[in-house]
Amino acid sequence: MHYDHQFIDAKDRKIEFDVREDWISAYHEGEKIGEFSLRIVEHDMFGDAVHADVIDLQEGFRSTGIGSEMVRMAFEMHGKIIPPATYYPEKENRNSMTPEGLRLMISCQKKGWVGPFPDQEPPDCDENGG
Repeated sequence: MHYDHQFIDAKDRKIEFDVREDWISAYHEGEKIGEFSLRIVEHDMFGDAVHADVIDLQEGFRSTGIGSEMVRMAFEMHGKIIPPATYYPEKENRNSMTPEGLRLMISCQKKGWVGPFPDQEPPDCDENGG
């Protein structure tokens, strides 16, 4: 497999990334260890908006800089990313953030890669009915 980007994490492991428009996958030694999926909402009047949908990393790879690197790459590709609107640790909603996810979004906001938390979730389809 061809990887688009490489990164050394906080535990000195080589992490490789497969980067696409609406997702970024992370690999270590050829095995997939995580993914950051993006939701691109198209709007004729306001332009496209790119929302963070789901970041998932295997347990042993969390808090090592990999999540931040995926957000940074998404920012480089799309500009400022819109974070999920909700934080409900007791629910299994698709866009509910874990405490780690919330910390990641706040950290990335401080770096200028992620915008402020929105008041509501992005729509399932664009505003034009598509």
